[in-house]
Amino acid sequence: NYGCYSRMIIATAGHVDHGKTSLVKALTGTNTDRLPEEKKRGLTIDIGFAYLKTKTDEKLAFIDVPGHEKFVRNTIAGVGMADIALLIVAADDGLMPQSLEHLAILRLMGVVNIIPVVSKTDLVDSARALEVQEQVRSVLNQAGCPEHDIHALAVTDKPKVASLKTHITQLASQQPVRAIRGYFRLAIDRSFTLDGSGTVATGTVISGQIEKEESVTLISDGAASGKSARVRSIHAQNTSASETKAGQRCALNLSGELHKSVLQRGGWLTTNPSFQSTRLVDVVITPAMFSDLNYFSTRSDATKSGKRGGELRQWTPAHFHIGTADIPCRIALLAGSSLAPGERGLARLICDKDFVAVHGDRFVLRDQSARKTIAGGTVLDPYPPRRGRGKPQRLRELQAMDAKTPSQAIANMIELSESGVKLPRCAQQFNLQPQEIEALTVQQDLVVIGMNWAVTQAQAVDLKDRIKQVLHQFHQDNPDQLGIDSITIRRLCSMSIDLPVFEYFLHELISCSEVARNATIYRLSEHEASLSAANQLSWNLVSSRMESAGYTPPRVVEISEALSKTADETYQVLNHFVSHGKIIKVTDNRYFLPETLLQLASMAEDLSNKDALSVAEFRTHSGIGRNLVVELLEYFDRIRFTQRIGNQRSVLMSADELF
Repeated sequence: NYGCYSRMIIATAGHVDHGKTSLVKALTGTNTDRLPEEKKRGLTIDIGFAYLKTKTDEKLAFIDVPGHEKFVRNTIAGVGMADIALLIVAADDGLMPQSLEHLAILRLMGVVNIIPVVSKTDLVDSARALEVQEQVRSVLNQAGCPEHDIHALAVTDKPKVASLKTHITQLASQQPVRAIRGYFRLAIDRSFTLDGSGTVATGTVISGQIEKEESVTLISDGAASGKSARVRSIHAQNTSASETKAGQRCALNLSGELHKSVLQRGGWLTTNPSFQSTRLVDVVITPAMFSDLNYFSTRSDATKSGKRGGELRQWTPAHFHIGTADIPCRIALLAGSSLAPGERGLARLICDKDFVAVHGDRFVLRDQSARKTIAGGTVLDPYPPRRGRGKPQRLRELQAMDAKTPSQAIANMIELSESGVKLPRCAQQFNLQPQEIEALTVQQDLVVIGMNWAVTQAQAVDLKDRIKQVLHQFHQDNPDQLGIDSITIRRLCSMSIDLPVFEYFLHELISCSEVARNATIYRLSEHEASLSAANQLSWNLVSSRMESAGYTPPRVVEISEALSKTADETYQVLNHFVSHGKIIKVTDNRYFLPETLLQLASMAEDLSNKDALSVAEFRTHSGIGRNLVVELLEYFDRIRFTQRIGNQRSVLMSADELF
């Protein structure tokens, strides 16, 4: 429905003046050097774009990158979404520093299919051409790349250029179509204004898809972050289109708050306005194998001696390249104080600016002076907890996230946690839309708790069994007591079980009549307990005094006098009544009848619905003294009936659910 489409983005790679731009022009007919300075100097400075239409009406997008070491920052911005690359090495020069650094960058960014091209063969004899081919083959083997035929050619040799074009298009036909999932994300690489059309932003679509007339939101580290615009028109793969999707180069003509001045390289356009930027990200990282490799001095023995890159050390300053952004950062290794070249490890990047990332995004790190590539890797968690980054449990969580697909990562995370996972957090971490989250829960047969949490069926059974076992053990140890409160049950089950998950399954047991509730006390349904004769006499006296006191129950000292007991003896009696669900402890000095608390909670609920629930308002309506009102509202906060916001409170649930 939008004409030609792309199965592949192809990036060039190689040292300056090795013929990358000339080769792209020979393949596509397009000169990708668009800047006046580039044309004047004959030097590629920024990334350029060209397109090749195949016999099957597909369009292959070429991204031509600068070869000069001063512009590696631009190179990285261009290769991030490449499916394959052309590693172009001039026959007269052979392998050069940027040949090797570009290769390292490609491998760190996850580009596997790298087609070797030895260019400028018309400038050397056949022996030299073969020698350079052998250099290229050796270095690609070191990098672990699949073997491709080496194309030795001059750009004027049309049959050999045609052979390379055939190789590329055949590879394109074998490439699986990129999965379209998640919200639309475009990494902005440039913007401009067209007379009569307005603002245009270009970039590579990282995920999702978008149609004309949809809205996009800018996420950046600038003041305009969060502003939106309407997509007036789309060019996908250099063709007018009604939509564009992941894996395509596109240009979006925008109408709204976003102007050229704020659409800078490093920003993102997305259809998800709730995307959050971050300055911390937990990653899996690998130090580069080729950044320090000087081919000519290490051709014989240095490679064997292990001098193939630098060791990455704790707290190393670096430049973090993700999408099209370049952000100063520090590297905090999470296990150990150093990481050897080629070794995978977990790390946290602490960045100087806001950026956007999701699980699975690839990145490259360059040194503090931006002169060499030192590492690369994959984002695991873009919203990590600020504390406990190196604790064993956190490392296990990150290892669980180190999976190829969101589905597998989430499955690993659920198995690792007693409480499963928070679905809204997963949606942000993995860039999943609501229907994708729902499909994932169905696919994995998860128990979903209010679309906020998900656990496996086995975890659900285990947690309910644990609750019943805790109650069973309590009844065995305390046959004369009715039961225990939910806080104690959760503590005995495991405090690592998140409260909403615990409460969900506790109430499930009540709904199926396996567990019964008496006020705030829970028991197995078959368990019964009765008061002794002495305690029954005490209860008659206590309940009578409490009923006559209304909303202001007697203090413990008053109850002690009525019972003719010491304070310690009175506390024992009152706590025994608490275990039978007959009274509820609100403070150390105040116990309430459940029916009285229900009335007061209902009053708070009514006030919250009508106006604001404040200490003053609640005091006026209840007639209780201010100190007791404060204690009562703080108790409501503790049991999560209310939530304090400033000097006011909101009610979180119905009073009938608690009392």
